Amino acid sequence: MILTRRFIFLIFCCLLPAVNGIAQGLYRKALFLGNSYTYVNNLPGLTAALAHSAGDSLFFDSNTPGGYTLGWQPIAHSTDSVSLAKIRETNWDFVILQEQSQTPAIPVLRDSCMFPGATTLHDSVKSVLPCARVLFFLTWGRRFGGIQCFVPNYCSTTFAGFNQMQDSLTTSYKMVADSLHDWIAPAGEAWRLVIGQYGMVLHDIDDSHPNLNGSYLTACVFYDCTFGKPSAGLTFTAGLQADSALLLQQAADSIVFGYVSIWNLWNDHPKAGFSTQVTMDTLFTHNTSLHASEWVWDFGDGETSNDFEPVHIYHQTGNYPVTLQACDSCRCDTSSTRITILYIGFSNPPDDKESVRLVGPIQGWDCYFKGYTDNGVIEIYDLTGKEVLYCQVISGKFTLNHLSHGTYFWHLRDQTGQRKYAGKLLL
Repeated sequence: MILTRRFIFLIFCCLLPAVNGIAQGLYRKALFLGNSYTYVNNLPGLTAALAHSAGDSLFFDSNTPGGYTLGWQPIAHSTDSVSLAKIRETNWDFVILQEQSQTPAIPVLRDSCMFPGATTLHDSVKSVLPCARVLFFLTWGRRFGGIQCFVPNYCSTTFAGFNQMQDSLTTSYKMVADSLHDWIAPAGEAWRLVIGQYGMVLHDIDDSHPNLNGSYLTACVFYDCTFGKPSAGLTFTAGLQADSALLLQQAADSIVFGYVSIWNLWNDHPKAGFSTQVTMDTLFTHNTSLHASEWVWDFGDGETSNDFEPVHIYHQTGNYPVTLQACDSCRCDTSSTRITILYIGFSNPPDDKESVRLVGPIQGWDCYFKGYTDNGVIEIYDLTGKEVLYCQVISGKFTLNHLSHGTYFWHLRDQTGQRKYAGKLLL
């Protein structure tokens, strides 16, 4: 494959941190399928430059013939041999789909061309790249609205202005992305924010295509969506004044990260989460991970487990990092905590001066402590760490309510509430 200047630039960006000894950031691969809205001002290149200024790298390719659509024949990416070949060329992280700027606002074309074309492209991507993200490029309305006719006899209603046309575009992209469970890069909504709050002109002289401000804002949106990090503060400004660039960065961050659920962003990423309970030398885990089908636990003592909620016994005292990696078939997420093991072997704490052990049940469910004749409270836990009994101890005695046969752990608190003794109970 012949290397274009864009590929050479991106390869340079990828290698430069390593050459200079700088720690590598995130690396993403994205294919842009669109038209002149993507081509003008080299939107992919702007996004790559933003990434580079953050220490990240974006490798990209694009196919952006003027006027191209997702499904209108014969200028449709869904049947274009170049677009379909590019989908298969690389293991893309993202395939970005941009519809012709008017089509989503014309209901008959939206339903008969955009939606079928988007579905075909989604299926084309997923059939060869099941882990790739399809990311819809939500474009912007015309500066002054008006009636939109893509071809004769296929026209929209007359939009009163930018906001009314933007409403139509956002609704259409949201409908198709929701139906396919795909992500949205909400460039048009970032435009709405900047135009409405700051009055900045983002359109070129044709009131349709972006000027450099508009393309830079859109690139910030794409950086946010593809790298999952805010663009505010990045040093690449594309030649804009620093304060203008920061305003556009902040606007992109506000729209992207302020409404992630609306744009379906990270909606099905694995999310690792868990809580722990330590009883003597035993760790109980409670797995709260989302969207995961595989789990890898590291208990910090050289032992691991693939169980959903393992119970782990330590053999030495100390502080241990406990880490859970939760994965689906494509991605993983990690969560960690630290625990402390103070004593092992189900023995009493080191400062205990006398041996205290639980005797019973006898005479039904009556129990008593040998070596402890004071009042207190006993707590009994099952192997999941769930408390199954909490009751008063009177003169070292208590009645054990009926429990199923199995293994339990107990803690005895004295009259001051201090946890004094612990052990293991077999029923």
